[in-house]
Amino acid sequence: MKKKQIPVENTTDQRKLKGQATREKLVIEAIRLFGQLGYKATNTRALADAAQCNLGLITFHFGGKQGLYEAAIERVKRRLIEMLGPSIDNLTTLEQSDLQAKELFKALTEEINTLAIKFIGMEQVAGYALLLLQDINEKNSDGVSGYKEVFMPLIQNIEKIINKATNNANPMRARLSAFLIINATLGFLRDYPIFYPKTHNNTIEQPSISYLMNLLSQHLVGEYSAYFK
Repeated sequence: MKKKQIPVENTTDQRKLKGQATREKLVIEAIRLFGQLGYKATNTRALADAAQCNLGLITFHFGGKQGLYEAAIERVKRRLIEMLGPSIDNLTTLEQSDLQAKELFKALTEEINTLAIKFIGMEQVAGYALLLLQDINEKNSDGVSGYKEVFMPLIQNIEKIINKATNNANPMRARLSAFLIINATLGFLRDYPIFYPKTHNNTIEQPSISYLMNLLSQHLVGEYSAYFK
């Protein structure tokens, strides 16, 4: 009995799809492992094992460990920039509004609250932020960090709002406040699973985020209360 021949194009398509799936697995595991361990402590064998693929495929798809690292950073940058886009637009509109100081701070914290609640429901966000923070800590020699590119527009918008509310009374203070707000929020999102196990997420997830935002709001009101009079 004659064997049925599989068309060459079908075989090629299957190989292509398999290759794409392997590449995707490697990027996902790279984000996780580089974020947890850092670039230097993560070896290619661990990356290949995590993605359940042959070690040589890292070189085949990315040219080596550095290429995979850059692909992971680029993925994180692209996804976070997409997620932050609407909030940055809202903050830009807020900065151009006619709201007075206290109302500006209230609207600002509400916007960050909304963003944080959105992020906490997306498990990968903590890993994304962790990878960028790891890269800053290690000061990767090839300088592919995306932290500044991702979060600086958000920080700058918050800084502008604070400066508007305070009539540019202390630009350095406004910049530091904006930086602290974003980093406090990111730190909470990163560490959230440690303090609030998944079994409790349904009952305390949003109130916990809101409580953090209220603390930040109280900080802003206290720090800048002189401008409300």
